[in-house]
Amino acid sequence: MKMNNYKILFLIITFVTVSFVSKAQNQEPDSTNLKCGTWALQFGIASNFTLTSFQGSTIGAKYQISESRAIRGGITLNGNTSTSPGSFSGSIDDSSAGTMPGNSSAKTANISFVVQYLWYMNPNAPVHLYIGFGPAVSYYYSHSTSENPFLNINGNKGFWVLENYSSTRTLLAAGGTASIGVEWFACRWLSLRADYNELIQYQWGSQSSNRMYKADSNVNYVSSSQNNSVTTKVWSLSGSSVSFGLNVYL
Repeated sequence: MKMNNYKILFLIITFVTVSFVSKAQNQEPDSTNLKCGTWALQFGIASNFTLTSFQGSTIGAKYQISESRAIRGGITLNGNTSTSPGSFSGSIDDSSAGTMPGNSSAKTANISFVVQYLWYMNPNAPVHLYIGFGPAVSYYYSHSTSENPFLNINGNKGFWVLENYSSTRTLLAAGGTASIGVEWFACRWLSLRADYNELIQYQWGSQSSNRMYKADSNVNYVSSSQNNSVTTKVWSLSGSSVSFGLNVYL
């Protein structure tokens, strides 16, 4: 934790130095940098001193409506598909029962959107204090399947049983965010940001699974299946520690 504080302090000192050098070279007036009609890309600063996304978004941006008003937001789109083939072998009384193929697959998708309306309390001050409010919506989906054979042994005899398993999960969340923070310009096109964010949302979740066991019809085995389904509805309130970021004005 102390090492992270040192890195943040180093970052602030660096920005202060850049600001003084930039103003000394360009002799810019002390007017506000929050110009109406300007766009900015927003990035976060991770604890390991690397740039990350804004509030977890794939891309984040801000549009300055006026010197004291702005809109910022971020959107996330990601997904993943994977397949893992495999094989299973077994033996009965030290005699090989052969090998059976198996496989598993998974699919996930996630989309989230957050937007905030910002009010700058002191647009002409060296450090700009702002507050923000806005909605946040997210949706998550996952589906996985697997086929795993296993050897059913009874005495000195046995046969292969195939277990088919599938699971589906969805989660929809909607709510609002609140932020308070400060922004300080190192130069006309670059600023350092620090803010605290609070998120309240209502979550609708569902998860269902099916497990089936079956074998060849020429063996004495009764197929069976199990089905489970769970639905959740819950309010969630979460806050973040102070986060740091950069705004790059275009």
